[in-house]
Parts: sequence; C-alpha cells; structure tokens
Amino acid sequence: MKIVSLLRHETARKVLSIVLKKQPLSHIDLASKLGISSQALTWHINRLKKTGLISFVTEGTKVRYSLDEDNAEMIKLYLDFIR
Repeated sequence: MKIVSLLRHETARKVLSIVLKKQPLSHIDLASKLGISSQALTWHINRLKKTGLISFVTEGTKVRYSLDEDNAEMIKLYLDFIR
C-alpha cells in the first residue's frame, strides 16, 4: 500500500519510468531528464530507496540508479496500468 501511495506522485512515477527504460542511470543524467535540481532528485530518490524500489551503485563520485530486481515487474505493471 505504501508503494502504491508513493507511485501516485508524479515525480516518483517519472523517476521510475525513466529508470525502467534506461538502467543504470547517473544522478546527474536523471536530474537533467526530469528537469529538477540535484537536491530535489536526492529527496525523491531517498523516498524510493526507503521503499526498496530503487537500488544504487556508487562508482567513485558517481551514483547510478536502477530498479530493484524484486520490484521491477510490479513497477512495470503499475506504470502500464495507469497510462
């Protein structure tokens, strides 16, 4: 239920939709695609990480995001359903 509630927010849906199409994606590239600041993306990403929807890998100073494998199919189905 918490995940569905989170996915009702437009920016969270956009983050997941973009990451679903192109994984892994760097923090800067993702913020640029969304048209939001790095700080705003950090806030949204932290919410998504708490629910386990997003996973990340740190490579030096870069952070790359991808969908958590366990939730990827559920996210895809939900995003397809609401379109």
